[in-house]
Amino acid sequence: MKYVSFEDQDKIRLFDEIASHFYNSNFGMMSKADIELMMFRFYIEKLISENMNADGTIDYKKCSDYRISQDLGITQQKVRNLKVKNQLINPVKYDWKKAFATLITHARYDSQTGKVVMNIPDPNLFIEIQNFLEERGDYVEKQLNGKILQIRVQYFVELVVELEPENKRKEIIKELKKHFKTAGKEDTLFDEKHIAKSLLETSESITFVVANICSIISPENVLGMALMKLLLTQ
Repeated sequence: MKYVSFEDQDKIRLFDEIASHFYNSNFGMMSKADIELMMFRFYIEKLISENMNADGTIDYKKCSDYRISQDLGITQQKVRNLKVKNQLINPVKYDWKKAFATLITHARYDSQTGKVVMNIPDPNLFIEIQNFLEERGDYVEKQLNGKILQIRVQYFVELVVELEPENKRKEIIKELKKHFKTAGKEDTLFDEKHIAKSLLETSESITFVVANICSIISPENVLGMALMKLLLTQ
């Protein structure tokens, strides 16, 4: 193998798991697809454990679809399909918000279109982000390249606010209402459940709005900190 090697103790443990599917009066019961998924799980768990950053996030450069496809001799699309299926069958708990924040470093904010565009290398992370937004009635603009996430920056701000604790969220919303009123809108019409929608109804500069709520964002809100840095350093 090019990127993954198993210690002897790992080999013993994994063989015991394989044997349990064949030597307990159940030989041949597993389908080819099940065997492939099991072997992929062994591989991806080892790969991730060996390429974990100090903060617990994955080094996606070393776990890319390309590297895995070269290692296993399969297409990148099959790698992505196996990643999604493995997460459904053998879910791995991880902080998707922190993982998302680490990728914002490479994001691009287009002030002309008002959209944040970034590459999301992990299909499971993309699904988590999309689901979070869709549950709130927001949406992700589909791209031909399934790794590209493109959303209006107002939806991004809403996501950041949603991740704040209740007291901080109220403080930020109070500040946003001030800008809403400054833009000639009645603050009573500000929709707290659909912040992005309300922000889109004003012509107020989103970077100006973000600059004014920057000091309120909790330091623990890694996604918020990352977005502030992206918008305010453009």
